[in-house]
Amino acid sequence: MADGNTGDRKEVRLAPLVHRKERRIALHFPYDSDLIAAAKAAGARWSNTHKCWHVPNGREQVAAVFNAFKGKAWVDYSGLKAEAKEPAAARPKPAPKERPTVPEAYVLKLERLRYSPNTIRTYTSMLADFMAFHAGRELDQLKEEDIHAYMDHLVKRKVSASHQNQAVNAIKFHFEKVLGRPRIVHRIDRPRKGKPLPKVLSEEEVKRLLDAPMNSKHRAMLMLVYSAGLRSGELLALRPDDLDRARGLLRVQNGKGNKDRYTLLSQRAVEAVDTYFSEWKPKRMLFEGQNGGPYSRQSLAKVFQAAMQKAGIQRDLTLHSLRHSFATHLLERGTDIRYIQELLGHASHDGVAAAPGAMAVIAVGAQGHVQVVGVLAGD
Repeated sequence: MADGNTGDRKEVRLAPLVHRKERRIALHFPYDSDLIAAAKAAGARWSNTHKCWHVPNGREQVAAVFNAFKGKAWVDYSGLKAEAKEPAAARPKPAPKERPTVPEAYVLKLERLRYSPNTIRTYTSMLADFMAFHAGRELDQLKEEDIHAYMDHLVKRKVSASHQNQAVNAIKFHFEKVLGRPRIVHRIDRPRKGKPLPKVLSEEEVKRLLDAPMNSKHRAMLMLVYSAGLRSGELLALRPDDLDRARGLLRVQNGKGNKDRYTLLSQRAVEAVDTYFSEWKPKRMLFEGQNGGPYSRQSLAKVFQAAMQKAGIQRDLTLHSLRHSFATHLLERGTDIRYIQELLGHASHDGVAAAPGAMAVIAVGAQGHVQVVGVLAGD
């Protein structure tokens, strides 16, 4: 089905999708604020797992999609035609029960309090699981013993301590922040959280990693993650004007907890970014995905793993290990832990471990300038 001339019109491709054991319809299109608004108008939801917008699989939903994108984009539904020709046995069975929908007031409260998109997705998913466990009962009528029963259920499932704590926080938010009830959830038992030492790379390993064969974009990404101690989401949210070359600082906006901060910007990182810029010429974000859309965290993680393999480092590490390495190397060079906490955007030093192989030191001058010396400075 099409609408008018397709000359310069944007395109939205529909495709079958199975999400959480449910048949859905995926909406694929490059990042575009107008198309995102149209997708939302059609009732679409964003899947962080599949990296696409999606709607329920049904004729009414397809019609809603066409209406929402009318005059805005060409809708290609050939992928759905191909699905219709598949034998019934090859199609996934629909889930026996629909996943509960969390109250709209819950999501609005999270948004008003400026919780991050990741936290909103996590909390709504956790609350939906809680509602599914007590299916057939009104959420607002559940009591403290019902929360205890759900916690016992999670323990039997052997979920991680982090998962259980997030579930407590999500449920607590509804009863205390949305409904305004007295603080009863503070009596809910929380699991004891282990504190394993973070895994870090040595000086020699970081050098091998950053010198491994890769394109200029991937090198600039890994260089900034390590030299500035960034989280993956913070790196992907950077814009070109966040780099303060004159002062050797990098501005991080809306970090974890919606906090802004400045961190280090080494000369080698600046050179890596400039090389990347001259070759790739990003338009809006510092690092963009295909067709100018947002670069995904999954793709960034793959960049790190590919560099590890090329560098010959056979260890079970993640991209976040570069951030831990940044903090640990600064600490081992005698840097005041308070400075490190500020650079990381931390209130504590749980992510900093003592490790040999120091490679960088922060020096804060009288004018507030920050510099890195060591391997990143080219020594």
